[in-house]
Amino acid sequence: MCRWPWKSNAAHLQKRLTRKMGKDEPVPLRKKIRAAEKDFTKGLLRWRIKQGGLPPADEETLEVTSERIVDEAHAVIRRHGKSLFDDFKQAKEEFLKAYRSKDKK
Repeated sequence: MCRWPWKSNAAHLQKRLTRKMGKDEPVPLRKKIRAAEKDFTKGLLRWRIKQGGLPPADEETLEVTSERIVDEAHAVIRRHGKSLFDDFKQAKEEFLKAYRSKDKK
């Protein structure tokens, strides 16, 4: 048995998902998530346009706009995620520095 059970089941789960969807080739999970994000964004755009009383946009415009919004959201998360991680590292270093100085007293 594999030491990490999620690794041994990964191929089995991918085959199972593929069979359920009726496709021959498995679609990577990242692509599925990205497609879901774009669909969700398109739905939000449609709703916002309807609420604003504007005429409905064509499908191509919604597709391009939703992809741009998803890309921008990923970039923002990437930027802020790195700075957040750096803040945690700095806080850890300060904590360890203060903790070590208390032990020396």
